[in-house]
Amino acid sequence: MTHDETPPPLTEATSWSPIDLTTVLNGTYKVQPPTYMQRTDGVALLYPGKVNGIHGESESGKSLLMHAVTAQELNAGRRALFIDFESDQATVVTRLLMLGATPEQISGNLHYIRPECSPYGLAAEHQAWEQLMQTRYSLAVIDGVTEAFSVYGVGSMDNDEVSAWGRKVPRQIAQRTGAAVVLIDHVTKSAEGRGRFAIGAQAKMSYLTGASYSVEVIAPIGVGMAGKLAIRIGKDRPGLVRPYGGEWRKSDRTQEIAVALIDSTDRKTIKYALMPPRDFPDTGTTDKLTQLSGDILQTIQDAPTPPSFRTIDTAVRGKQDAKRAAIQQLINTGQIETYPGPKNATLHRIPNNRDTHPGLKAV
Repeated sequence: MTHDETPPPLTEATSWSPIDLTTVLNGTYKVQPPTYMQRTDGVALLYPGKVNGIHGESESGKSLLMHAVTAQELNAGRRALFIDFESDQATVVTRLLMLGATPEQISGNLHYIRPECSPYGLAAEHQAWEQLMQTRYSLAVIDGVTEAFSVYGVGSMDNDEVSAWGRKVPRQIAQRTGAAVVLIDHVTKSAEGRGRFAIGAQAKMSYLTGASYSVEVIAPIGVGMAGKLAIRIGKDRPGLVRPYGGEWRKSDRTQEIAVALIDSTDRKTIKYALMPPRDFPDTGTTDKLTQLSGDILQTIQDAPTPPSFRTIDTAVRGKQDAKRAAIQQLINTGQIETYPGPKNATLHRIPNNRDTHPGLKAV
């Protein structure tokens, strides 16, 4: 074949085949909003189908926090995957029972794994991995990233090895099972220079496709004690969680996004609640979002032509991040749709009002 001949067509799609962008261009593509690990006001922190992270100091309660979220998923009748490199089944199951999950829910909807090698080495291990990948989960927790690296033979400071692990394990779980994957990790012992992310290679940031949170102890957790944890957001790639955070902390560029209450005072049960951040306005987030969404819908309805975000931003009061989050939620719920406009602008319209603007054709 000479250099100017057209190559033969591919018989099947590959990762190097051009992706069909039709749904993005016509506004029908929907970004999945955060769905799991809900605060008491309904704001969720974990993105389904993406890799999220929780990190903190030793004994900061980060594992117990995810045990509580796992118990919530089991209580809701959804299936969860727990890959444990740090603890054991007795500890995890006991905590789930204390957090309110029933034995039937645990045996029926929890897949608990304690790997001792990479699933890509032995044939039997790979077969078990593939069976897991064919299951739909709402939540998939990987507890103990540093320990996982030792099992996989990954150097924790080697960016290439860490990136490869991120693609092969957490991203595969998220993409193939639809789960909100949560990696539980440690931070450096020194608070100075710790930053927003977990200990180890900088590549850990790159494989997080959802949100990343740090855990800070407000009141210690223990048997017979009522503990309290501050959850701070350090990364939010889709951008739909940050609008519901507290004040910005310049030292590490994080916001408090929630406060976890973990009460073990009666020694037989653990009570858990995830509250809005301490410096969040008392008015309910749901009410604020509803009002903002209503203002945006009215602006789009009243505009002589489908407005861009810049036009909406000028007409509607509030923070830009909050308005973007409200618009995204309106898109996800089908109340508005977007389509490309002139000069790379994105225009917004109400689906059943396509004919209200002269010359506007349906996409």
